[in-house]
Amino acid sequence: MPYTQAMIHETQRVADTVPLGVYHATTKDTWLMGYVIPKGTIIIPNLSSVLSDESQWKFPHDFNPSNFLNNQGEFVKPEAFMPFSAGPRVCVGEGLARMELFLILVTLLRRFKFIWPEDAGVPDYTLIIGLTHSPKPYRMGVRLRGNQ
Repeated sequence: MPYTQAMIHETQRVADTVPLGVYHATTKDTWLMGYVIPKGTIIIPNLSSVLSDESQWKFPHDFNPSNFLNNQGEFVKPEAFMPFSAGPRVCVGEGLARMELFLILVTLLRRFKFIWPEDAGVPDYTLIIGLTHSPKPYRMGVRLRGNQ
């Protein structure tokens, strides 16, 4: 189910739920692109910049699951995909979270039909910005699929 995996990952990339990763600190004086970063400097990874970097994604500003599919339609996870932070302190639960997202999504889609209510108007994709990015509250119709 490569397209399902690609859709889940693209949702995480576009949602950019935690735009700034866990703070890090340099353990020694470090040179980066001609600048010295002294030992003990707090480093805040800007995950948003990587998740929408035009040099890393086929469609950096659009929701398009083919960002995670190769020419044969197989799922690939680019190195620039890092919603769980980066480096040696990446979230230890990433594998479990990815597995749970997949299992929950396919179970919900198999058992239920999700319907945008006719009286809800056009979806509002404006985010509530804070420590995390969250969607504005909305209503969604959910119906049990037949032949269960």
